[in-house]
Amino acid sequence: MTWDWNFVLMILPHLMTGVWYTIVITLVGSAIAFTGGLSIAILESVSTRFGRSFVRFWLELVRGVPTLVLLYFAFYILPELGIVLPALPIGIGVLGIVYAAYCSEVYRGGLLTIPSELRDACVALNLTPYVTWRSVLVPLMIKRSIPALINYGLGMFRETAVLFAIGVPVLMSEARMVGYEYFRYLEPITLAGLIYMVLNLPFLHLLSRFKEKHVERH
Repeated sequence: MTWDWNFVLMILPHLMTGVWYTIVITLVGSAIAFTGGLSIAILESVSTRFGRSFVRFWLELVRGVPTLVLLYFAFYILPELGIVLPALPIGIGVLGIVYAAYCSEVYRGGLLTIPSELRDACVALNLTPYVTWRSVLVPLMIKRSIPALINYGLGMFRETAVLFAIGVPVLMSEARMVGYEYFRYLEPITLAGLIYMVLNLPFLHLLSRFKEKHVERH
């Protein structure tokens, strides 16, 4: 089988539709993951022993089950329980929840690197716990977590490919459908891989620059 540029030009609009869905899902899913992960990390830090145990159990459950299994559960089993949702919000929700579990560990690690003296200073200044978290701890947690969060955002971008399993028209879904329709997989699958790589490069460069600046400061 040889490369057919005319076929490439014909299928490119279909793949661009998949790119649009992939980007939207990544942005919305990342917003859920980053805010959800931060909320989980804070909840775990301020909870009682029972609360922390419950949070840890939930985190291990979400991280221990393959994303595809969670997708199938939400897409096929929830309707049997009377909960029917379209494929797109299911895909966004599952990816957001899964990556929130991972991001919570990143935020928790950032919290552990904050010197205890800083909390003591907040107490000495008579700052309430709410003000301490809002104005001191949370900004530092976010700042120290940025490189890892970018990594997880890139990971989610790539993992959107799994959503083709429930019919979400992401890039990989469109490539697969075009290949199936025309019985040619060389061009659509290769193009999909190249598009994933090209869209990843700016963020990889941003991550590299951020790490370089972080090293220079220290």
